[in-house]
Amino acid sequence: MRVLVTGANGFIGQHVMTALEDAGHEAMGLDLIRGLRGAVGFVGDITQPLVAIPELDAVIHLAALSHPRQCDENPSKAFDINVQGTHNVLKMALASGAKKVVFSSSAHVYDIPPRYMPTDELHPLRLNNTYTTTKLLGEQLCHLFYENHGLSYTTLRLFNAYGPGQAPGYFIPDMIVKAQADAFELHGANTTKDWVYVEDVARAFVLALESPFVGEINIGTGVETNLGFIASTIANIEGVSCTTYDAPNATRMCADNTRARKVLGWTPTKTIMEGIDAIYSLQTA
Repeated sequence: MRVLVTGANGFIGQHVMTALEDAGHEAMGLDLIRGLRGAVGFVGDITQPLVAIPELDAVIHLAALSHPRQCDENPSKAFDINVQGTHNVLKMALASGAKKVVFSSSAHVYDIPPRYMPTDELHPLRLNNTYTTTKLLGEQLCHLFYENHGLSYTTLRLFNAYGPGQAPGYFIPDMIVKAQADAFELHGANTTKDWVYVEDVARAFVLALESPFVGEINIGTGVETNLGFIASTIANIEGVSCTTYDAPNATRMCADNTRARKVLGWTPTKTIMEGIDAIYSLQTA
């Protein structure tokens, strides 16, 4: 397939581009800046109308303002990118004759914490902040284009993606920076997440692209891991101490990935320990 990846130079986007090429697809990137990759790409802003791309088969839409704090600090920018931008991408896909869009959403749409765990796709949704509101509106736009124009879609609700190349401001890279500086403390160590390695996430996008399934799919490991375990693991690797403190009202997250297994044939390949080892192996390579 000839596939356009929006946000191709981002953390997940770079891994998706590689996964597409490894699977034999023709991958093209769209981003605000031209990347360092050799693949064909376009420089463009999804908040502006996008030109149709001839012979385009599918779109993987990753471009977004993806940090909840940034969305809350600048709601107008969040809506421009995550909602109007998604609308522009869908219009471009339709005008290009694409047959499928894979949309990147978030497990945050279930609320944190969710009402029950492991959390499946039938869990009630909640507009609990700017980020989740924009993601749910993006999901609804995909559904509207399917209902009104026949543009097929799959929405992947990602749990906590991590791996090589993730920017500062996210938990694991921040813990590595702290541990490399000196001993550190962590408050809220009993907070849990479902950590899914970025290469497993990228593979899920390729599988969704190739699937006829229309609707929402969780991408998570189904394993709940607390922040204290990860921080202590990183501290041990760096040879420093980490003092952890539990929070009285810690939140929890854990995916039910049954649908991903059944519909996509997707299963995670890396445990959190293997993922952290992989990050360190690539840093020292």
